[in-house]
Parts: sequence; structure tokens; C-alpha cells
Amino acid sequence: MQPISSFFWRCPSCSLALNYCDGAWTCENKHSFDKAKEGYVNLLLAQHRNSKEPGDSKAMITARRRFLSEGYYQPLMDEIVAALVKHTQAGVQSKPESQENTLSLFDAGCGEGQYLSAIFSGLVNQGITPKVSGVDISKPAVQKAAKLLKQGQFAVASTYSVPLCSATQDAVVQVFAPSSEQEIHRILDDQGLWIKVSPGPEHLFELKQKVYDTPEKHTVDTLVPSGFTLLETKSLTFPMNLSSPEIREALLMMTPFYWQISETKKDALLASLMSLTADFHIQLFSKALPNTGL
Repeated sequence: MQPISSFFWRCPSCSLALNYCDGAWTCENKHSFDKAKEGYVNLLLAQHRNSKEPGDSKAMITARRRFLSEGYYQPLMDEIVAALVKHTQAGVQSKPESQENTLSLFDAGCGEGQYLSAIFSGLVNQGITPKVSGVDISKPAVQKAAKLLKQGQFAVASTYSVPLCSATQDAVVQVFAPSSEQEIHRILDDQGLWIKVSPGPEHLFELKQKVYDTPEKHTVDTLVPSGFTLLETKSLTFPMNLSSPEIREALLMMTPFYWQISETKKDALLASLMSLTADFHIQLFSKALPNTGL
């Protein structure tokens, strides 16, 4: 059988493009990576793991899926879709006819895929057919993402060494995940869009008040990374009503606070935390064109 044209994956061993054939992704140097039954590929080399099971635990992943599937962060998903439509429309329309209305979109730190799945649906509703992919260092998270969004391509990999070929993505979405700015810059096409979402000062502050005696608000990062131009900065804030102790526990468990709170404070939180604030700091960057000196 002849190899199928590569998605955009590149070999984590030698950085050559990977092609898919007979159940495996293979490069010209014969490095091979099997496709899992769920549809993802593991491109995290053993020497690059910092633990036996890197990334979020299964408990955190399950809790995040439980909370996000209830639609609590839907306003954030809608905001991301609106930004993608606004800032990538010209690039999408200028593509060759064979690629018309397509958008290459990468999720850096995709987790269990809830964000990317919602964004995918939102873009389809806007008449844009996204070619989506995502990586996460947590294998259990990527397994869930691949099952949830079968139209996407997913890999177990680090956001500090993204296994994508250079200049292949129209847009990158990064929600609450660490990454290498240099890697984001490398994989974006000319003038590609980077949407970076981080906690705003008030994000889940009511929860933090239940966990800490002297809680501190998030500090917002306003730096513009090298090689990028800041297009917009947005603050998205809205209240959330928590309907049950179960959803409160899911929210708590998907945060680092779960492992720091005492049992006494946890019981009090689950009984009394009826509402809290979502506060997102959204930065939209464009990959700057090289300075030619003209």
C-alpha cells in the first residue's frame, strides 16, 4: 500500500515529516509510531518524559470533562470562535480553491478535548471547516480527546517540542496550558493567529477564599513574545452558579487546589460554594513578518 499524505506530524526523533501507512506514522529515516485504537499517536519519546505518567491524572481529567461538559465555560468557547472568524477570515478566503474555507487549527495542551470540540462545532456553524489537531503530555487526556473529536488528529507530546511541521498552522489556541513561545512561532504560518487564554485576576477567587486563609489574585502577563504582534487583549468575566455538590467537587478536583485543601475546608466548600466568578485574560497575537529592513 502506498503511504497516505502526511497530516502535519513530524518525527520527534529526526524532525522529518511523518506519513501514515498501514496503521503507523513513519518518516524517511524509518522511525515508526503506531496509531492507537482510539485514533491518536504517541510522539512523546521516553527520554523526554519527566515521570512515568506525565501530565494531569485520570481523576483530574475526568473531573474536567464532567465540569466543562455542563457548559460552564461556553462563553469562553464562543469568544474564541468569534476571534478565529474575525482574524482568520482573510487568510482562509485567500487559499487555493481546493482548500477554500479550511482552517488549520492546533490546540497546544488540548487536555481531554472539550475546548477543541466546542470550538470545532462553533466554526462549522460559521461555515468554516477546521482541520484540527492537538497535543497533550497526558496520555489519558489524549485518549479521551481522540474519542470525543474523531475529526481531529491528536498526539501525546510536549508543547515545548511540538511534533508538527513548521509553518503549517493558521491558528493556535492555548487555554491555561504552558508552552514554548518559540515552538508556537515555528508552527504558525505567516501572520498566523495565536489565541492565548490565562486566568484573569478574579478567576475562581471565591473558591480560593475557601482554600486559603490569605488568597491572592492572579497576576496578568502583558508581555508580547518575541516574533509576535499583539492584535487584541480582552477580559471576559461572568458569574457561574454551581448546581450541586458533585459539580463543585468536579471543579475543585480539576484544579491544583484539590490537593492542597484540608478535609474540613473541602466539606465546607462543597456545602456552601453556590456561585463564583469566571475571569479570563485573552490575548490575540499575530505572527510578525520578518523585518526586511525595507
